[in-house]
Amino acid sequence: MDFLKIGSIVLSIWSSLNFFPSLYVVIGILFLGAHPPGLYAVLVAEDIQSMSPDILATVDSIGLFANLSVAALNALILIVIWKGLINRVVWVYWALLIASIFALLAGIAADYAVNFAFPEVNLVSALILAIGFIFSGIGLFKPGK
Repeated sequence: MDFLKIGSIVLSIWSSLNFFPSLYVVIGILFLGAHPPGLYAVLVAEDIQSMSPDILATVDSIGLFANLSVAALNALILIVIWKGLINRVVWVYWALLIASIFALLAGIAADYAVNFAFPEVNLVSALILAIGFIFSGIGLFKPGK
């Protein structure tokens, strides 16, 4: 059993689970007149409708920036996994670990800002990430296992 490949697949799943929803939010804001989901976590629809267009535009702009940044980071993570990690480039493991931890912490901080509206998302994300790095680490640093 190739632990590195299993870990790479799990990390790819984690990255995809971050990439595609972010892209969906971007499409919603740009083309469907939606607002970032975090807005709905703290406000009801009536409150959102009563907001000034300038405030909504600012929130949408921040949502676009954040979600496009998440999509870009996760696209890069996917490329690095399949061009570097799977080819046993050791520094890639550490770079991915650090970048992924920062991304996870950013998600937790964002959830904290809305009084932990989605704690299960952060828990599942952390578990998938941990499993991916454990398997990748076993495969990378103990190739005989």
